[in-house]
Amino acid sequence: MSKKKRKSGHYCKIGSEYKSNESFSGKGHANHICRRCSKKSPTEQAAEVDYSNGTIQKTSGTHVYLPEMVEALYWGFQEFFAPAYSEEEEWEEDMELQTGIEDLPF
Repeated sequence: MSKKKRKSGHYCKIGSEYKSNESFSGKGHANHICRRCSKKSPTEQAAEVDYSNGTIQKTSGTHVYLPEMVEALYWGFQEFFAPAYSEEEEWEEDMELQTGIEDLPF
């Protein structure tokens, strides 16, 4: 069996690709940011960061969609959790039982 071939160079987390050693500055190796991406403004860098990669966020990337999924699940299953009848109907039923109107002879 042969050894697995590793990708050469270093990974740039902004550009999300492997680049050659020469395209990184001295501090760029440790920060995982190449020279071209380090020249961008911080807002541009933040917009291009690959969040689905496990190096930045320790999750698989589904955390971005979780609130919408929860909301969709909540509204999708409302019919299962909704009461069978309204509170007003329940109150009327309780009042009939308390007063005993049906039991009166007249």
